[in-house]
Amino acid sequence: MRKILLIDDEKEILDSLSPLLEDEGFQVIKAEDGKKGVLAYERENPDLVILDLWMPEMDGIEVLKRIRRINGNAKVIVISGHGNISTAVEAVKKGAVDFIEKPLSIEKVLEVIGRCFEDKKEPTLKETPFRLKPLVCGEKTFRQRTIGKSIVLYGHGLHTGIKTGMILFPMPENTGIIFENVPHGERIPAFVDYVYSIGYASSLKGKNCVVRTVEHLLASCHMFGITNLLVKVSEEVPILDGSASQICEKFKEAGIIEQNESVDPLLVREKIILKDEPNGKYLSIEPAERLIIDFKIGSRPPINDQGYVFNGGLEEFIKEIAPSRTYGFLSDFEMLASMGLGEGGRINNVILLDGEKVVNTKLRYENEFVRHKILDLLGDLYLLNRPIIGKIVARNTGHLDNIGLVRELKRIYGL
Repeated sequence: MRKILLIDDEKEILDSLSPLLEDEGFQVIKAEDGKKGVLAYERENPDLVILDLWMPEMDGIEVLKRIRRINGNAKVIVISGHGNISTAVEAVKKGAVDFIEKPLSIEKVLEVIGRCFEDKKEPTLKETPFRLKPLVCGEKTFRQRTIGKSIVLYGHGLHTGIKTGMILFPMPENTGIIFENVPHGERIPAFVDYVYSIGYASSLKGKNCVVRTVEHLLASCHMFGITNLLVKVSEEVPILDGSASQICEKFKEAGIIEQNESVDPLLVREKIILKDEPNGKYLSIEPAERLIIDFKIGSRPPINDQGYVFNGGLEEFIKEIAPSRTYGFLSDFEMLASMGLGEGGRINNVILLDGEKVVNTKLRYENEFVRHKILDLLGDLYLLNRPIIGKIVARNTGHLDNIGLVRELKRIYGL
């Protein structure tokens, strides 16, 4: 019988949660404050701790530190009725395995406990995407994947300017990629049906909550083949340095686990032309043996005319596409600010353009702007949550066009 230690100064939580956990077959020990909780941990050596953050005398973060000093492998779930994403990120950084918002749902508690007790094997080099053979159209299905351990990332939202972060958790097969709002707990699938804002970034909306600027994270999931993931976040995915490089580094650190179930790729069987306009916009997809993106843009200086052909490989993505950063003209950010957006555009996380020059940084590539367009497109395409095999030709298109293509693919292939 697995042993769970509950540490909470609210008697109602202890008295209501403990019998529910006992009904599920757990042995439950209760402690009504932090000091007693630390003593109970030393005495009982439980398999799992459920710990309230806000307690008098000794708060949950201090209790978490002391428990982790006693046992560096201790499994601790933090709970709070006054939490936000900063609180959740801080708790996970200190060693918590997860964060749950009050009021507690027994279904959510049992789900998180189940994840804690899952026996996950450590990823080996053979199981990481860096050693896997490339995707080819002769394969009918691909294995589903998740990350090897939880990941924490912290930064600012590009459009809200709010200090934010996100915590990524491994998930079982057939879960898909799910965003969970902190503190409300609403879950929003990363699927095209939930897209609601596609002007300056791709955003998703549930019944009550929104998550903005998902494209860089989804592009990285796309290229690493990650199909099952829980992303705890507030209103906006952090922009980080404006690129996807940090996300890629975190994926490599966590490792990638291949799962037993498969996922069917979207194999393009006929040419689809979505945009063919006199102003130079063009977007199409056609059959190919792998994912290929041929992208060109033409604009006023300093962007000018530039192009790049991406051949769909992970290593090429990590080296040539992921480091490319969000960009925009100062006049555009002034307009966004008047709309309540663009508040997080800072000197170190976007390429700022004014007149005919870059004003705040040195370009990482001569054609960094079109590479970033490919990054955004890869993220938008993954709102179908499966590999896509086909060649895309894009000219001067953006998020709105990308989502239009995704919706057309969903319609044609009945996804």
